[in-house]
Order: sequence, then C-alpha cells, then structure tokens
Amino acid sequence: MHRFATTVILFLATAGHSQQTYPNIDGEMLLEDDRVVVQRFVLEPGQWEGIHEHPEHQLVIVLNSTEELIYRFRGSERIFERPENDTVRAFWRPGPVFMSDEHESGNTGTRPLEWIAITFKKESVSTDSPPEQFVKPEEK
Repeated sequence: MHRFATTVILFLATAGHSQQTYPNIDGEMLLEDDRVVVQRFVLEPGQWEGIHEHPEHQLVIVLNSTEELIYRFRGSERIFERPENDTVRAFWRPGPVFMSDEHESGNTGTRPLEWIAITFKKESVSTDSPPEQFVKPEEK
C-alpha cells in the first residue's frame, strides 16, 4: 500500500507540472495536447512574475522585449538590457527550476515583455515514434 501511495503522489506532483504558472501573472493557453503545452505571457512594466518553478523541456520565444529586465536566481541578481529595436529571440530553458531556487524576473523597463512558452511533455521528448499524422500509410 505504501508503494502505491508513493506512486500516486509522484504522479500527481509531475502530471500537472508541464503547464507553466506564475504567481503574479496569468497566461493564455494557446494549445495543449498529449505532446506540448503552448502558452502566451505578458509582463507589464513594473510587474514581477513572482517566485516560480519551470518544468523541464521548455522552449521560450520572446515576441516583444522590454529594454530592461531583472532576473533573480538562487540569491543572485542580473540586469538584462535590450535595445529598442530588439528582434525576436528564442532559447531553450534549462530545467527544471524549483521553488527552492527562488527564481523570478521583473520588468523594470517601459515596454511590455511578451513571450510564448512551449513546454514539451516528458512522453513527447522520450518517444522514438513520430506523431500519427506524419506517418505515411503503406502503399498497397
């Protein structure tokens, strides 16, 4: 019984972890299926995300950049500055990031920061089989 309870707890702890959440901002769900979760977020000037976690296997596409962002992680703080004509950026977010890492970012610029978070579910990353719609039917 103890082994079953531990399995259920671990499943519940990781099952919902593929969706990105922030304490201070809401995201817009663009797509969720059995392979990915795609969300859009906006961090307004003066706004902080709040301390949060990040799941593994996450691609981030910055659509609109602010000119200054403060990034906090494990007690350190960095300031990122971007020019006004900054282009779209994409990066693979290392993960996972845990609450104990005390990670958050704040928009200290004057423009909104807008991004898309694409979180790949563990099953989609570890499979060798292509999605069904990409498999050619056998010719007869």
